[in-house]
Amino acid sequence: MITNTVTTAKGADCRIQRTMVVQWMEDQPQSETDKKLVDFSIVNILEELLGRTGTVFRIRGCAFGLVLYGSEKELSDDTMETFVAFIDSCLANFAKVKVQIGIGSLMHTFLDLNKSIAEALQALERRMPPGEQDTHPFVEEVKSLLQRNYGDGVCLKSIAKQLYVNPAYLGRLFKSFESITFNHYLVEVRMEKAKELLFTTDKRIYEIAREVGYRQLDWFYKKFKEYTGYSPKEYKFSHSS
Repeated sequence: MITNTVTTAKGADCRIQRTMVVQWMEDQPQSETDKKLVDFSIVNILEELLGRTGTVFRIRGCAFGLVLYGSEKELSDDTMETFVAFIDSCLANFAKVKVQIGIGSLMHTFLDLNKSIAEALQALERRMPPGEQDTHPFVEEVKSLLQRNYGDGVCLKSIAKQLYVNPAYLGRLFKSFESITFNHYLVEVRMEKAKELLFTTDKRIYEIAREVGYRQLDWFYKKFKEYTGYSPKEYKFSHSS
């Protein structure tokens, strides 16, 4: 039986909140079924640890957010670090996973949630071992999100909002790991999808342009020509078998 180590605050009027982010690390590739089982196990353990003194929610992929309730003393840095070590031990023993954990700032209202989560995510990043820095969870999540949603309205700011991070910080991080800017990568994703649609559908050029995020057809033609060296029609003709 896992023991809850977070103490409930004595009175509702003295309650504040503080966040954590818990991200589990894959030692080796796993099937989607295995990942779901690990996720389920982690959530159950975290919910039992928190009991009625906190809330667990998914942030993205393998990362979970925790909101803890208590007094300033109960949510002090020393207490939080002790709880981090306890969470790490419980998840290692019961879920058989390694995790990285970041601690956010105190929240006096839920309007502070985004800021606190962002700080927890950045603290998590600083805790990551150097050997695991050849990639970054934020960067991988950006790439995954863009593969699923590359249409009109997608931008660095909208992605950063989903990840609770500053857009400028995310842009610098993305370029440092991918050696290209976010906007350049987005154009690549859109052009590759446009090429695919040219050969796998009977859609007109303007329909493809809209589907991959371009409301202005002239701008789509310009970007396509820059990327492939051909106009869409020329590309389809020259690459047809």
